Amino acid sequence: MIRHIAMFKFKAFESEKEKNNFFNRLKEAFDGLGNKIPEIKTIQIGFDILHTEASYDFVVNVEVENLEALPKYANHPDHIKAVAVIKEMAVDRKVIDYEF
Repeated sequence: MIRHIAMFKFKAFESEKEKNNFFNRLKEAFDGLGNKIPEIKTIQIGFDILHTEASYDFVVNVEVENLEALPKYANHPDHIKAVAVIKEMAVDRKVIDYEF
């Protein structure tokens, strides 16, 4: 099994309303991906709750069967749509893929 974890920092939001609207769009973009992309075994998303200097704002945690499944997941049209939402506000990204 392969675990893919991606963390994102976002630009400063102009208001709490803008932030909430964006976060809702992110939730919608990732909602149901586990059912739409056959390679996904599990998927979790989360928003930072501590907001420390070291924190990232958003995380995507995906489990796929093997290395061959990873690019299929990454290049799936529904995943690409979700990534497009992230790119609107992302200023930094960190990724790790590991076998377990």
